[in-house]
Amino acid sequence: MSVSGPRKSFALLLVLPAIVHAQDLSNVEIIVHPVTGNVSYLEGNGGNIGLFTGPDGVFLIDDQYAPLTEKIVAAIRRVSDQPVRFLINTHMHPDHTGGNENFGKLGALIFGHDNVRIQMALSAYQEEPPLVTFSEDISFHINGETVHVFKAPDAHTNGDSYIHFTGSNVIHTGDVYRTTSYPYIDVENGGSFLGTIKALDLLIEVSDGNTKIIPGHGVLSNVVEVRTVRDMLLVIRDRVIDSIAAGVPLAAAQTAGLTAEFDARWANRTSRIGSPEELLRAAYADLAR
Repeated sequence: MSVSGPRKSFALLLVLPAIVHAQDLSNVEIIVHPVTGNVSYLEGNGGNIGLFTGPDGVFLIDDQYAPLTEKIVAAIRRVSDQPVRFLINTHMHPDHTGGNENFGKLGALIFGHDNVRIQMALSAYQEEPPLVTFSEDISFHINGETVHVFKAPDAHTNGDSYIHFTGSNVIHTGDVYRTTSYPYIDVENGGSFLGTIKALDLLIEVSDGNTKIIPGHGVLSNVVEVRTVRDMLLVIRDRVIDSIAAGVPLAAAQTAGLTAEFDARWANRTSRIGSPEELLRAAYADLAR
């Protein structure tokens, strides 16, 4: 596969959404973190962006917020002068899809699971949805690599995908897995506590001791760390089952210390995303049925 054709001017194509993200993003720096070979990830504001480069073009995973697109493109240009050919959305949230329209106008073809497009419409998101969707999986053969994109069990949302660089032994997990806090389970958009456990089981199954795992948020990880998170969720699951059997309502369970020994490492105390209270709310949603 070869890439040809005129380069498009980014300055003429930048699009901001009708409702601009409330945060001031002017001071955000996009940092390139090498992973292995031609695989990197970009840290900025929002979900980690996967970056795979080579002579066939740039393969991108997620794209943060629209106002950051120019900075993201500049960071990509520090690694590659090739155009962005393909862009995968790991799920629906704006910190992963906000730049879709901008990158589409730059020539990228945008992919995602069927449910990403469906849920973005149901939630009346302003962001551009994927243009090409798949039901189970899709493979890309680019830059001498097979990139396998496949549906994870409903976990963070009902549209989560894993992206596996099979030759490089790297997996981008989207927000199914993060190293910054407890998993955030968006129940309103099809996320599931029990599904998160299943999705982490799958991640463990397709990884080995050398697999480099790019989380949706946080730093480069590995299967040992994923297994630790999965095992923690199993402990919390069993405690919630006992709590429900004892007739304890959710509000009481959220103050009963069911996650106490894990909170110092995993609790996000600055917002509900990644908080123990939200994790228990999701667990009750699944287990109290």
